[in-house]
Amino acid sequence: MFNPRLHQAEVLEYGGGWMGVSAVPGSGKTHTLSALAARLILEGQLQSDQEVLIVTLVNSAVDNFSSRIAGFVKASGLLENVGYRVRTLHGLAHDIVRESPDIAGVSDQFSIIDDGESTKMIDEITAAYLREHPELTEVYITSSADDSSSSRLGAQWNSLLNSINSSFISQAKDLQAEPGDIRKALEKRKFHDPLIEMGIEVYTQYQRGLHFRNAVDFTDLIRMAYTVLRSDPQYLERLRFRWPYVLEDEAQDSSYLQEQILRLLIGPSGNWVRVGDPNQAIYETFTTANPKYLKEFLDTPGVIRRELPNSGRSNLSIINLANQLIRWTESGHPVETLRKSLTSPYIEPAPPGDPQPNPPDSPNAIYVHKNKLKPDRELEVVINSLKSWLPGNTDKSVAVLVPIAKRGERVVEELDGAGIKVVEMLKSSQSTRKTAKMIQKLLLSLADPSSPPKCSNAFQEIYQSPQHNVEDNERVERLAMLLRKTLKLEDFFYPFSGRSLTALFDASDLDESDIALLDDFRKKMVRWQAASSLPIDQLVLTLAQDLFTTPADLALTHKFALLLEFSAANHPEYKLVDFADELREIASNERRFIGFSEEETGIDPAKHKGEVFVLTYHKAKGLEWDRVYLLSVNNYDFPSAVEGDEYLSEKWFVKDHANLEAETLAKLKAVVGEDIPALHTSTNDATLQAREDYAAERLRLFYVGITRARENLIITWNSGKRDACTMSLPLQAMLAWMENNNAPD
Repeated sequence: MFNPRLHQAEVLEYGGGWMGVSAVPGSGKTHTLSALAARLILEGQLQSDQEVLIVTLVNSAVDNFSSRIAGFVKASGLLENVGYRVRTLHGLAHDIVRESPDIAGVSDQFSIIDDGESTKMIDEITAAYLREHPELTEVYITSSADDSSSSRLGAQWNSLLNSINSSFISQAKDLQAEPGDIRKALEKRKFHDPLIEMGIEVYTQYQRGLHFRNAVDFTDLIRMAYTVLRSDPQYLERLRFRWPYVLEDEAQDSSYLQEQILRLLIGPSGNWVRVGDPNQAIYETFTTANPKYLKEFLDTPGVIRRELPNSGRSNLSIINLANQLIRWTESGHPVETLRKSLTSPYIEPAPPGDPQPNPPDSPNAIYVHKNKLKPDRELEVVINSLKSWLPGNTDKSVAVLVPIAKRGERVVEELDGAGIKVVEMLKSSQSTRKTAKMIQKLLLSLADPSSPPKCSNAFQEIYQSPQHNVEDNERVERLAMLLRKTLKLEDFFYPFSGRSLTALFDASDLDESDIALLDDFRKKMVRWQAASSLPIDQLVLTLAQDLFTTPADLALTHKFALLLEFSAANHPEYKLVDFADELREIASNERRFIGFSEEETGIDPAKHKGEVFVLTYHKAKGLEWDRVYLLSVNNYDFPSAVEGDEYLSEKWFVKDHANLEAETLAKLKAVVGEDIPALHTSTNDATLQAREDYAAERLRLFYVGITRARENLIITWNSGKRDACTMSLPLQAMLAWMENNNAPD
């Protein structure tokens, strides 16, 4: 039974029109929006062929909404799956395009490529473009970078161009701009920019590749859905009748094109409820999302404004810290243009008698480690804290939040070494990376069977493990070195009759266990070499049968086999080294492996008490734990657009510290929008604006991190790779406020 709070009840009184709801973290917005959908269904607001449409951000939220609405409806004795539809925006766009593919410009058999395949296509096209235009290097890379490792520089330069082209394509599609449109606009203005021209060419080739595959990407779905709705007024009217009420969750993460789709569906006199929290808009850097669309909606005349300010998630100390961060941002941030990055409503505790009361407060609820720590020492401090705290708190939930997944991998390794059970929510889990890396090394060795280094790497990957004792792992390293020094591997795989391994390796100190291990590897490799001509999916399954015994590992390799089978169908020219590269991306955490973790369907921290969650700040949104550690709160991971801060997007090898991605996207918008003055602004204007935008998002990310904690919050910072980082400015301000607030009278 849902007993709404006062402000929740005000939302539930909605009778139609446009309503905007600002909801603080932990305010029960999902429950409230679900109850509102159920009320509209149960009170007869719909005809038999109408539905309430709920649009949300991620698939796990779809399941959450569906189950909650079903519970409300079922409790009233009605059919639980009738009268509503829950979709992500991409799922909704897919529904729209599937009904009118001809208007969208695709066949009715079109497929959707995932982000991994899209990224791979862009990377390949970019690499080809760079080979034809090596002059780009001279235009943008500073001469001082010549002293660095050429392989390191080359890899980072390629990665930057890949990112620029990927963002260029996404932004162009959000602007509804085809490659030819952008090229004509450039020619009209006689404007020349090497990166814009690269973006147009990569965009052109990318779209050709999609057309060849009869495929679209996720951004295309949004673009085509908008085209369909604008081009077919009768279809649009049918959809408006079908969905007389549209309830939008996480509205702070809407993009321009997404908002336009919903505006078309709703029409000027439709019913639209938008719920979100501009203070939790943390995806602006990575997508075309922008919280300004929700803010502008809330300020639109005639829009009903409501707030959900009460939260029972955190204790009073943590609530006060989150509110102080808002207050300091609004009035104390030294960069005036950033003072609207966080805004009211402030978080209010749950009212007396609330079914979800706030946890009891304590004077030690928040701890900030003030002293400078090097990155490794920061991990050591956090691991020691967890080792001390966990034994007495097995009934509590706990998480370690990191700014990037790479940092999270290190945390997982340290926790694993300390024997602490981990729930990993990074791009891929540790077990996924280990399994992918093992198969990857084997594929590389099978692709080049005469290479001793590749054979040695495969041997070491198979037989070495953190769970083994030191002596066993040292044995594996010693034998791997022998394989690496072997002149003729064929003599190892197919030895002459009577010739011993001792004689082959010229090593008299091989004992029986050494020989047994090498012989086991030799027999496996001979069998795998015979199977290397099989289709890639069958080869991977053959390897798995010899390598793994647990159901989890076998299921994982089955998914790898399906992934590589899909790649083979799209790339018939692929060889073993290409498939190995697919797995390398998974093993190095560069690519998410969809479909093999709880987080894909939503995960409940309450079901993993006594275990340590490790995830990024971004992935923590929507979740909560009793105890939370916030790592790396320094002026690199959380810059404030003040002097001395450094920025992830400003690469060390680029001239004038320019943010090339921001500069390129700013010029793209100016070209498409025919903003002539913006085409001729100073070189780094977009870079400076990007710093402020990023700093604003990082303020909100810090706020999100704070509001994940229920009872205890521990904040640390590190000095970075070069020992040059300082405590972030917002954390300095919060620490000063805490010390002043707790000072004796």
